[in-house]
Amino acid sequence: MPSRFRLSVVTTTVAVAAACAVGATVVMPALASSTHRVPSRPMVRPAEGGVQLIAPTTEHWHLSPAAKGKAVSTCVRYATRAGWPNNGYFGGDLVTAATICVAESRGDPHLIVCDDASGNIPAQGDWPTFTCPEPQTVSWDRGLWQLNNVFAKKTTDKCAFNPVCNAGQSYWRYSGRGISFARWSSYQLQTYAVYLDLVQAAVTKLSYGTVTSALLGECLEQSKALVGAKVVVVNCGSGAANQQWSISGGKLRSGSRCAAISSTRGKPGVVMRRCGRSKTQDWSVFGRYELRNAADHKCLTDPGPTPLKAGTQVNVTTCANAKNQTWWLP
Repeated sequence: MPSRFRLSVVTTTVAVAAACAVGATVVMPALASSTHRVPSRPMVRPAEGGVQLIAPTTEHWHLSPAAKGKAVSTCVRYATRAGWPNNGYFGGDLVTAATICVAESRGDPHLIVCDDASGNIPAQGDWPTFTCPEPQTVSWDRGLWQLNNVFAKKTTDKCAFNPVCNAGQSYWRYSGRGISFARWSSYQLQTYAVYLDLVQAAVTKLSYGTVTSALLGECLEQSKALVGAKVVVVNCGSGAANQQWSISGGKLRSGSRCAAISSTRGKPGVVMRRCGRSKTQDWSVFGRYELRNAADHKCLTDPGPTPLKAGTQVNVTTCANAKNQTWWLP
């Protein structure tokens, strides 16, 4: 894996749209208009292996290159914010989650897709002005990851049509903290795969999002938005601003603050300092997805306990290629 610390940042939407324009991805029929339409041949998938789908219908969207670029940019942004780890090329959880989002909703956080008793889609539109037609509609799918109002009924409309909340619920409640995608019909039918090239290109250019641990469901967070605040591990899925990191110049940044070791002796904790030239703030990818500090050559470590005690401060210890030292950058 190449180092994810980079000095330059390319705007995701522009890059993806450009990739589409030059034909760098799977070719799909283009449609200049991005207005809603009723699909003529929707595809339906029943429950698989006893697992009830939360997005029971899906279709092939016909999008212009610009619309594809916007959809990919939106889905990647909210997927990384929720905490899906960037843990593989094409097959990683972040890429898969964002690709499913594009396939399910074309990146429209307000999309409603109506389902009838036969598994057809009689209509679709945008919340809150659109209402599914009666009496043929038996349920409807909502927002970026198309959370069905019956099969994902624990998620309210207010949450489902909020992109941060929709992504968080999809990550935490419906994908087993980001590891299973069996409940989405676009994944079951493999219709999501036509967007994989576009999404992988966007993810490769990411320099902002969550820093996730190999310990399931754990993300780095600054405990407070202050200089001197501890860097801790918490549950992913909230989309909170203090779980978002920018990666550039060998630093883990949050605004003008950078993650740094508090000492070069023993097993120092990691805290937030004003970004500067100190080696205590410099990190590099080492071994298998470890983050090694330049000042003491030790690796970022989740000290436990297991299961997670949210708010535990991370430290640095001797690099050992251990699970609690494995981190995936955005």
